[in-house]
Amino acid sequence: LSTLAAQAALAASNAKLYATAEIGRQRLEAVLNATPEPVLVIDEQFRLLLFNEAALKVQGLLLSPITGRPINEAIANAELLEMISSPSRESLLTRELALPGNSFYLVSVSPVQAENRQVGKVCLMRDISRYKELDIMKTEFVQMVSHNLRQPLTLMKGYVTMLEMVGSLNIQQKDYVKNIIAGVDNMNRLVNNLLNLGRIESGIALQIEKSEAEKVIEAVIRSLQALAEQKGIKLVFMPPEQNIPEFEADMALLQEALYNLVENAIKYTPVNGRVKLSVEPRPNAVVFEVKDTGMGIAPLDQQKLFETFYRSAKQDIRQQKGSGLGLAIVKSVAVKHHGDVWVESQLGKGSAFYLSIPLRQPKNKEVIE
Repeated sequence: LSTLAAQAALAASNAKLYATAEIGRQRLEAVLNATPEPVLVIDEQFRLLLFNEAALKVQGLLLSPITGRPINEAIANAELLEMISSPSRESLLTRELALPGNSFYLVSVSPVQAENRQVGKVCLMRDISRYKELDIMKTEFVQMVSHNLRQPLTLMKGYVTMLEMVGSLNIQQKDYVKNIIAGVDNMNRLVNNLLNLGRIESGIALQIEKSEAEKVIEAVIRSLQALAEQKGIKLVFMPPEQNIPEFEADMALLQEALYNLVENAIKYTPVNGRVKLSVEPRPNAVVFEVKDTGMGIAPLDQQKLFETFYRSAKQDIRQQKGSGLGLAIVKSVAVKHHGDVWVESQLGKGSAFYLSIPLRQPKNKEVIE
């Protein structure tokens, strides 16, 4: 009787545990199905454990709506499979994903930890198709306006520079002409930046060639040496202690990105300051550094620094002329090269910008010997 009672108690306990687990499973399933965004749950064996009804509605996402299958038999998109199979254990992996039907999703894959070990991954997909469409419309509009501005600006500058040909000008008139030319040059620079940003973000293929870091830096210094001297700023290049290997990059875009970083450093560094350029090798990449003794950047501004048209609300920064496009171009060039850009800064102590470029670009891009 004692043995039978113990077995009955154990069976009742197991039944209660099973009922509790089943209730928990049903609640989880109800929560997932109530979620309007597609959710996929993958176990530690890389099998599709759960998915919600929203995932079933995404065209080109699932091969078969059956749980328990390996992800390569259940998920159709190769890029999503790569993200889920990534060996990242602690960090959140986020990427834009294009799917059939001209739809775009912001995909986040996060590892699930239990008892200090990874027991699976959760994939959350957010539909950003509408935002992508608006972004494309905005880009096309900006490109159209920028392109149409070029001709009148060229005419304005041409006629202003010819004023002295039709008659002599007094000192005040010459000052006015000089200010007009400076304004037209600023407008031309803004238009060129907008067009460059549009070209980079439109998906135009890179013109990849083997590059040398020191040659890129020397070309940028030559272009900006006069500007630095006007402000009394010392512009220096610190030669690397180690040999920098050749790397693959679009030289024109890379030079444009470094030019913007150095020009910004000069612009926001007080008179008699210093801007230092350096480069060092990293595993599978080269990292360019632009360090200044300027005013520094507040932590809140650092979070939005590389967004298009963003400028700090600080008065001393607003006093400097700018369009908020330079760092956006740097970010686009870095992303286009599968690299990265980041900043380290303290208010009153200056800033250091870092641009990382991989040594090798994907093989589908032709390398010019």
